[in-house]
Amino acid sequence: MLLDHLQRTRRSRGLWRAALAKALGVSAQSIERLERGTGSVILLMQVMACLELHFSGIARGSTLPEQFRRKRQQLGWSLDEVAKRAGITRKTLAAIERSEGSVASLIKVFEVLGRNARKAEPIRPSWAHDPSGESDKRFTPTAFLDHVTSAFGEIDLDPCGHPDAPLAARRIIMPPDCGLAASWEGARMVFVNPPYSSFMKWVNRAVDAWEAGECETIVMLGPVRTDSQTFQRRVARLADVGLMAERLRFLTLSGVRNPIPVSLMVMVFGGRRDQIDDFAQRVPAIWLPRNT
Repeated sequence: MLLDHLQRTRRSRGLWRAALAKALGVSAQSIERLERGTGSVILLMQVMACLELHFSGIARGSTLPEQFRRKRQQLGWSLDEVAKRAGITRKTLAAIERSEGSVASLIKVFEVLGRNARKAEPIRPSWAHDPSGESDKRFTPTAFLDHVTSAFGEIDLDPCGHPDAPLAARRIIMPPDCGLAASWEGARMVFVNPPYSSFMKWVNRAVDAWEAGECETIVMLGPVRTDSQTFQRRVARLADVGLMAERLRFLTLSGVRNPIPVSLMVMVFGGRRDQIDDFAQRVPAIWLPRNT
């Protein structure tokens, strides 16, 4: 069931194995082997995040291993009990719950804890159909901003500013000025959480700014769009990209709202290795290798 859904979802996205492999920085053979049930759990999680493939009917969680752990706890089953039912060792099950181990072992756990699982239909995000534009007025949680500044330093420029946003930057571009058209010149650190209704325009603007040397470091937050030509041709070779394990609760004018119904990624242009490692310790994510 799991592998069937994996293959069908890839095809429904119009992706050949080679295109998916390129987006993830792995070989097409590794994707082919994964779809046959051979490979690592971490690669499976990367592929599922890239395809936005999720399952309901198990338990709440942003990844299958997290759903398995919570389902096991809901049932009151120990690691030993589930391992016995799945025909694997306790150590192997513990590794699966840490998003480690093999796909073959994960499938055995899926057969025990995912009997009622079904593919979750993708939820159309509000920013895709809100003609008023109000859904673009969502602000980055302060806790996430703290992680960004702790790892990469104080923010010099916010090109997507709003007077009610909690973000503190030395320079903020906000309406009626346009961050897409304005210069980002001289900024050491730029943080971009753009309106998702024009997300790809902002991605291209960030890449242009980085390639032109307008700024030293850009940290950009947005929905996973690894299938876009901009990502595959421009972002994948220049940025460190983290597929976030959790969905943020964005702030709105009326207060905190539910987690955004799409998977998120962080793109870092110009980040040092120690900064990326520091941020990775603070924000759970699967980091993709650069496609050089």
